Amino acid sequence: MEGIEMEGSDFFPDSPTGDFCESVLRHFSKSDQEDNQRLCATVGAMAQELKEQDLPLTPIAYFGATCSSLDRLVSEPDSPPQVVQSLATILSLLLPRIPVVVLKKKGDSVSKIIVTVLRLNSVTEVTLTSGLKCLAQLLVAGDKVNWSDLSQNYGVIIGYLADSRSKVRSQSHSCIRDVLQSLRRTPVLSPASEAISNLFERFLLLAGGSNANSSQGSKGAQEVLYVLDALKDSLPLMSTKYMTTILKYYKTLLELRQPLVTRRVTDSLNSVCTYPSVDVSAEALLDSLSFLALSVSANETSPVSMTFNARLLSSGMMKVYSLNRQLCVIKLPIVFSALKDILGSEHEEAIFSATEAFKTLLNGCIDEGLIKQGVDQIINSKSDDRKSGPTIIEKVCAIVESLLDYHYSAVWDMAFQIVSTMFDKLGYYSSYFMKGTLKNLADMQRLPEKDFPYRKQLHECVGSALGAMGPDTFLGILPLKFEANDLSDVNVWLFPILKQHVVGAHLNFFSETLLGLAGEMKQRSRKLELEGDVSSSREANSLVHAVWAMLPSFCNYPLDTAKSFKELLSPICSALHEEHDIRGRICSSLQILIQQNKKIKEGKDDMNGAELSPAKQRAMSHYTPEIARENLNVLTASAPQLLSLLSGIFLESTVDEGGSLQSTIGEFASIAHVNVVRTLFKKTMQRLLKVTQEAGMFEASKNNTMQVDESSPESSLSIQRARLFDLAVSLLPGLDEPALDVLFSALKPALQDVDGLIQKKAYKVLSIILRNQKGFLSAKLEELLKLMIEVLPSFHFSAKRHRLDCLYHLITYASKEDSNLRRHEILSSFLTEIILALKEANKKTRNRAYEILVQIGHEYGDQDDRGQREHLFNMVARGLAGETPHMISAAVKGLAWLAYEFSDLVSSAYKLLPSTFLLLRRKNREIIKANLGLLKVLVAKSKTEGLEAHLASLVECLLKWQDDTKNHFKAKVKLLLEMLVRKCGIDAVKAVMPEEHMKLLTNIRKIKERKEKKQAASSVESKSHLSKATTSRLSRWNHTNIFSDFDDDDSDVDMVSGQKSKASSKLKSKAASLRSKKTRRVEKSLPEDLLEQLEDEPLDLLDRHKTRSALQSSSNLKRKQDSDDEPEFDPDGRMIIHEGKKPKKAAGLDPDSDSRSEAKSCFSVGSSRNKNQKRRKTSESGWAYTGSEYASKKASGDVKRKDKLEPYAYWPLDRKMMSRRPEHRAAARKGMSSVVKMTKKLEGKSASTALSAKFMKFKKIQKKSGKKKR
Repeated sequence: MEGIEMEGSDFFPDSPTGDFCESVLRHFSKSDQEDNQRLCATVGAMAQELKEQDLPLTPIAYFGATCSSLDRLVSEPDSPPQVVQSLATILSLLLPRIPVVVLKKKGDSVSKIIVTVLRLNSVTEVTLTSGLKCLAQLLVAGDKVNWSDLSQNYGVIIGYLADSRSKVRSQSHSCIRDVLQSLRRTPVLSPASEAISNLFERFLLLAGGSNANSSQGSKGAQEVLYVLDALKDSLPLMSTKYMTTILKYYKTLLELRQPLVTRRVTDSLNSVCTYPSVDVSAEALLDSLSFLALSVSANETSPVSMTFNARLLSSGMMKVYSLNRQLCVIKLPIVFSALKDILGSEHEEAIFSATEAFKTLLNGCIDEGLIKQGVDQIINSKSDDRKSGPTIIEKVCAIVESLLDYHYSAVWDMAFQIVSTMFDKLGYYSSYFMKGTLKNLADMQRLPEKDFPYRKQLHECVGSALGAMGPDTFLGILPLKFEANDLSDVNVWLFPILKQHVVGAHLNFFSETLLGLAGEMKQRSRKLELEGDVSSSREANSLVHAVWAMLPSFCNYPLDTAKSFKELLSPICSALHEEHDIRGRICSSLQILIQQNKKIKEGKDDMNGAELSPAKQRAMSHYTPEIARENLNVLTASAPQLLSLLSGIFLESTVDEGGSLQSTIGEFASIAHVNVVRTLFKKTMQRLLKVTQEAGMFEASKNNTMQVDESSPESSLSIQRARLFDLAVSLLPGLDEPALDVLFSALKPALQDVDGLIQKKAYKVLSIILRNQKGFLSAKLEELLKLMIEVLPSFHFSAKRHRLDCLYHLITYASKEDSNLRRHEILSSFLTEIILALKEANKKTRNRAYEILVQIGHEYGDQDDRGQREHLFNMVARGLAGETPHMISAAVKGLAWLAYEFSDLVSSAYKLLPSTFLLLRRKNREIIKANLGLLKVLVAKSKTEGLEAHLASLVECLLKWQDDTKNHFKAKVKLLLEMLVRKCGIDAVKAVMPEEHMKLLTNIRKIKERKEKKQAASSVESKSHLSKATTSRLSRWNHTNIFSDFDDDDSDVDMVSGQKSKASSKLKSKAASLRSKKTRRVEKSLPEDLLEQLEDEPLDLLDRHKTRSALQSSSNLKRKQDSDDEPEFDPDGRMIIHEGKKPKKAAGLDPDSDSRSEAKSCFSVGSSRNKNQKRRKTSESGWAYTGSEYASKKASGDVKRKDKLEPYAYWPLDRKMMSRRPEHRAAARKGMSSVVKMTKKLEGKSASTALSAKFMKFKKIQKKSGKKKR
């Protein structure tokens, strides 16, 4: 309930002692208002009186004292209004604290007192609001059986419903709402609702009565508005009968088309439509909504009203649909027409509301019955003889299709969303209703790029149509046109859409129709090649590949796998054998088929995914475990043929791009029969043994002859062995335990092979086995640990990364051992090797070492013993006692990584600070760099309290290195001090900073203030220019940034902080920006406007559209200004047309054909084509400057121009000036010095002539050198 107009709330908490007086005093005593002070005085006096009478200070005691005081005051002829006001307020505050039993017993007497108070002549507004509140509380708490017991108090509250005083009227509305809420589902709700309805009718008659004079009519109209305000919250709570009566009056009020009345009526309708579980007449509500929809179509209203009306129509029609589906669907075309008019407005918020209303109603009110009714009428009646009018669904589809008219071009992006929703809702039946819409979408594809900025949204809409209809029906309406004589007429733009949106298709359509088209196009390609048209032949061949590229999409939940896969098997096998370019596509398709059916069979499919498209949901709904089992049976039957083919191709091919062949072999091995996999594995191992023996014999013969022959087959044998190992491990999902033992036996000698390729492959195969076969790892743990130690002396560096993978699996499995001693023993055996890998030159190996170290930390941290991770940290810290700088720095890096990843290890890292300070004193660059990286991590990850405890020692240690310029660590130390200032504050750092280094701190402070000032100045602009490419994500570990030599900015701080960066987003959507860009494109059409646009606002380099526009406009400015084809205009804006041809400019005055540009082309005789193109592009863009504007038309020298610089000698910038090689810089300086020397020789000549002369001189020299070579 609304509170009285006083400071604070009515329902304030009770005091700890439970004394009501104390609670009131605590809440109101600090107020300066006179009413509140009087209230405190009154309640204080009442408490004192109760104490004197030895009565308990309970709410009931205060309640009795208040009622008796009010009863005595109202009986007096001149009762003081201020005292009555305070007592009425106290009573309103007490009633919520009184038990219901007491209120029922004393309700009648209290209500009589309150009514008497309300009828006093000197009553105040606060007294009235408090009294109304008391009556409402008594009605809510009292019995609700007999209307006669409630009617008097209820009538008093209703009497103030249209009071002229706003506070009293508002309190009355609130009380009516609360009372009606308490009367729901009681027999007295109907008479309570009837009282409001009668009052509303009386005011309507008063306002519109013919016998009423103007003043009474005006007063009646105002009272009607007051009652409408009350009905906004009360109408949903009334009984159905009288709610229907009022809704009928609403239609009459809407016909008045008065904004004040309409706004209140729509607010009330909205409350009815959005209120849960309200029982309302569907007919009455639909009549009001229908008239509102017609009025929206007829009249242009404000943006706020249009937005509100769109939302009201959406919620209202959904309410009507839930009450009476048949009535709702009849009025759908009217509502959609109104939403279409709102969508065509220029107001962004109204457009978005209309779009959401469209999508809500299409999804909620278009059902299967409505669709099938339209389909049956189309099928049963011929188009020529059809006499019946269009069905409702046809009308709705026509309205949706009309959104693609040019009238709605500014909101086509929103229209595409609505059309997509319609396609998704109709599903397969879209072909009956939306053929014309699909053809219109195809026509829009032909619009030029600059006039159509919604290309991506168009393709998404066409993709929705494809997913709804299916590719067979879709391509029947929009064919690919492979039969076109001109290949440019082929609908190539459909291929990406088909690849992305085909789901739940038929494999039969792909194998028969699309592969048939691909076969015809392949024959056409061969014919064109024979005719000598190579380019057309290649284009036709690319179309064949585009067809095969759609195969993965057709294998995405196909509907006829069990029936049609056998037909597809033959062309797949032929393509795998002949077309190596499409093997990856075919392998991906086969993997998709197997993986999806396996998931559904195992019950792992996610049907509730919100990100799934409607087409994919429909396709997945057809799949059941039984259907998946049948599909897998068909795939299993084809496994022997495909495994044999794929393994043969894999062994013959030189490169397996992306591991597609291996992955496909593994998928088929997982579903094939055991005998099939065992037979193929046996053949593979036999061939591996044979190749290994041949390699051994060749190695022995080479050692005996002591000859080195580069053309030896040793490398080919190694490649064959590696391929056979890959094939063997690809069969791993189908191998049993004996087969694994055989493969492991073959791996043992390969781990010690002298050939790095074989050793690397062996470690890789072993890591795959350990990752996927936990039973094998458990059975051979001891043997594997011993093997890893034995093969270490013969270890090849190229296999480091895969060896680390093996060690990780061994250590993580060993971490589950029951014995801590055994666990630590295994870890200590290999931890040194992992730590040293942190310093590997190979980036992948180094990153893998970091990952393994933190994964081990996670494994140990998941144990019940929390000290395991700290023990790991201490084991890594033992490396600080190493003898070599390499080992020490590697250990420090490992500690930094663990402290960065695990916050609970930061305190342990602080214990190593003394050792870190000692290591910083060593004159070794490698150690110092690693330790400074550790300090950076500690500063960034620590809390301020932890840093302040070690702040003095940190600053002292860092400043010792500030003056050491030998190792170039000044920048890094300064960055660390800046991080300390940001963390602890400049005052804390200043307190521990030595006096001789105060200048450094002052410099840091000034830089910080300068940055803050600059950021504050540009914060508004940066917020408005943030692109969608800006994302808020967690920063990750970066080895290079942590341990780099120099750091110029705050990137390291952000990188190690582990906190999310905050990015503000635009208020306008992408659609709004596209429309605004389209408008600006018309406004900013002149070159000078483009220049102003570039100069006035900062360029957002993350916005692709703005960057492209800026580049295009800047590159075209000079061309447009200097072009001969530009029309001329007089001062009045009329275009000047010259009769005849314009005189051509002299060749020497044309900036695009200057002599320097021609000379450049001769200088580049021996250079590559790319350099020539680059220089030519530079000249054509208008940026190649020649000084021709200073040339005189009458004389041979240069002249001064108005508002121009004086003529000067020009030499193009040469990037050799920045080269590190001395000879390059010398050549560049020589060219620059020649400018001064040639000044005297070329005195009196223009710049263009001078460059021409220099070019001719160079040409003569070039000819002479050519003759000498001959």
